[in-house]
Amino acid sequence: MPQLVSAQSDYYIITDLSLSGNKKTKDQIISRELDLHVGDTLYVDEIDQLFLENEKRILSTGLFTDASIELRNIDSEQKRAGVQVVLQENWYIYPNLTFELADRNFSVWWNEQGRSLDRVNYGFGLNHINLTGQRDNLNLKVQFGFTKKFEAEYSYPYLNESQTLGIAGKITYTENREIGYITEANKTLFHKEEDDRVLLRRFRVSTWLNYRTNLYQYHRLKFEWHRNSIDPFVATELNADYFLNEEEAIRFFKLEYDFSIDRRIFSFYPEGGYLIGANIKKEGLGIFKEYDNLLVELRGEYYANFGDRLIFANQTKLKTNINRRQVAFANNTGLGYDGNIVSGYELYVVDGTDFVLHKSSIRWKAIDHIFNLNKAMPMRQFKLMDLKLYLTFNLDAGFVNEPTYKASNFLNNQWIVGYGPGLDLLLFNTYLFSFDYSFNELGESGLFFSHRVSF
Repeated sequence: MPQLVSAQSDYYIITDLSLSGNKKTKDQIISRELDLHVGDTLYVDEIDQLFLENEKRILSTGLFTDASIELRNIDSEQKRAGVQVVLQENWYIYPNLTFELADRNFSVWWNEQGRSLDRVNYGFGLNHINLTGQRDNLNLKVQFGFTKKFEAEYSYPYLNESQTLGIAGKITYTENREIGYITEANKTLFHKEEDDRVLLRRFRVSTWLNYRTNLYQYHRLKFEWHRNSIDPFVATELNADYFLNEEEAIRFFKLEYDFSIDRRIFSFYPEGGYLIGANIKKEGLGIFKEYDNLLVELRGEYYANFGDRLIFANQTKLKTNINRRQVAFANNTGLGYDGNIVSGYELYVVDGTDFVLHKSSIRWKAIDHIFNLNKAMPMRQFKLMDLKLYLTFNLDAGFVNEPTYKASNFLNNQWIVGYGPGLDLLLFNTYLFSFDYSFNELGESGLFFSHRVSF
């Protein structure tokens, strides 16, 4: 007796799958993000959710400002239908006029550094996020101001026919005439010499391979060369432990492996799903004896949605240095950097050997609308503005273990908690602006602003 397809009688078999609107992007780049194939069975009561997840995955690439998937040529008697993916491509070429803050975040610049224009980076560059239509990225940058920087980066995501292997490379040189040389009271102290000499130079070359085994699983193997140097004055007068033992330079190779399983729905601003990942860095491979460290980081995220508007978000990250020896000040980062921030503590840094961070938020979608800008927007890619506004409430906690640099840093080796309401504004599914009013356990509160883009 033949097995029944399902107790559900309402289904369609996909007869064809077509793409439209991708004038630059190759078809296979989009197909790589889809778990829809000719011959698949679509059950009617699951179609909306399945199409939504595929639309969000396409938008997560940053290549498109809008994506919609729909059935076409439906044959109800034969239980067959086609699937069409309709896309609006993003603007791919960004000639950059750089004007950015050198500090860790806007709040540090505004509150701690007196809104000084001396702490601004400016320059020009070019960013092409889809150079050949293969989702390959070229980034060139020349920067002056607080940090002088020359940088070139190129990534090609799909080397092989099965689109699982990609390669990338980057070279960076920077100079600073002002240096953050020590942390006291969990604030970074800076110094600049009257003769305006360069106090810090950094040179880095890296290359890496990306291996994507399926839609959700990612591997990256990265190899880097570092050479950093400081003016002798920094080592002898400001901080002998900047590179440890009054050293004026440090050289090392780094080997890094990163793994993740990403089942988030719209990874740029997740609306559901989960992520788990691990990162292992071996800094110093024995060729030079100037630095040796082994660092392990674990991370997990979970997003639960309740209806179309309410999202409960959780993120947890743990970092530890396996080598339990003293780490140079320059390499000893904890909370306060790279988005690892406890709400309400944006003005502080908590350096340390190990840390744990948990961030949670409740997000309610107040506005979800597409505005037609028509003649007010000359660029075709942005005539339809997708705008989403979320009301949020954040509750974060973190702990940093630091055995060495702790005498004058009162936030180390204790739990810190921050919380407060906020607004998240998402435009074109690409640009995110966050406004948070946060409270901490020190009795402080304030309005904090941040932003990021999806590429």
